[in-house]
Amino acid sequence: MRHAGPGSGMWHPVWLLAGLLALLYIPPARAVSLNLLIWEWDLDPGLVKAWTGTTGTELNQIIFDNGERRDLLIASADAPIDMAVIDSAHIDALGQRGLLVDQDRYPLPPEARSEARWRSMCGRYGIPYIWGGTGIVYRADRVSTPPESWADLLRPAPALAGHVAMTDDQEEILAAALGFLGRPMYSGDPEELKQAFAILKAQVPAVLTYSLPVTAQQEKSFRDRIFIGLGNSGDQRTLNMTSGGSRSWRFVTPRDGAILWVDCLAVLARSPHPDLAERFIAFLARPDNAARNAIFLQQPTTNLHAAALLPQTMRDDPQIYPPAGIPVTYRRSAPTDSLPLRRRILSALIAIHDAQ
Repeated sequence: MRHAGPGSGMWHPVWLLAGLLALLYIPPARAVSLNLLIWEWDLDPGLVKAWTGTTGTELNQIIFDNGERRDLLIASADAPIDMAVIDSAHIDALGQRGLLVDQDRYPLPPEARSEARWRSMCGRYGIPYIWGGTGIVYRADRVSTPPESWADLLRPAPALAGHVAMTDDQEEILAAALGFLGRPMYSGDPEELKQAFAILKAQVPAVLTYSLPVTAQQEKSFRDRIFIGLGNSGDQRTLNMTSGGSRSWRFVTPRDGAILWVDCLAVLARSPHPDLAERFIAFLARPDNAARNAIFLQQPTTNLHAAALLPQTMRDDPQIYPPAGIPVTYRRSAPTDSLPLRRRILSALIAIHDAQ
């Protein structure tokens, strides 16, 4: 899951609606371009330039920062999107609705295929893109004792009160609290979810914002006020790039349980240029390009051929590859019957926070 920022051909969430509407009125004579719905700082700009230089096709990056809002855009017939980065927990449901192209129609050469575990998670409708973990990001110059567990985020030290950034993604925030409690991170049990709510409710006075640190850090009202937060591997790189010269951000995988995810590249069924979109996906899947992108993102690649091209220092970095011995939960969708309670919990947390 991870994140792209300011730059040529990139649109931020605040510009998203205007940008999408503008795309609806592209003059017919304009050169063909592809529109990619993607997280912030999630693609090496050098690869974008190489693609355009090779094919003459422009790539427009439309930025999102929340999975639910991404899915709404994918489902909107008026949103001119050719491709999207979708986490494995939600890609199958979107594909089953007829919104995505079946990737069995576009087989990749063997050297461009990802590991079997990632292919199985992306299923019929996606090509594995990058993988990583959800954990804790923090400023080493502001947090005196590096965090080690979910407790350090959910029950922060007094000095961190008012400096915590969480997320408005109900699956991730509840997974963290359930992991802290030692319960299944995607439990649908109402009693366990209520226990998780109690933990998160007690944390509210310390929370500065319910938005991803990489998003909040770019807002003037929050800049330099976030010291610790819920984040993903790779976010520390983005935070360091957007922190005015500071390079103090770090990422840690909590010892009491890691959430691993894989993001998949999918082509929308309504794309007017599906073959060109598939050509772009195949371009990114080439081992040399996948390795280049992983180095830029500072995140693991899903391709073993590409992994062999990474620097050893990167493969040994615990901020990038989760340390051995930590319990692992692969991200998946929450049980459908638990969604109303989960949404009420998130709404209640935000309401309590706003009333402070």
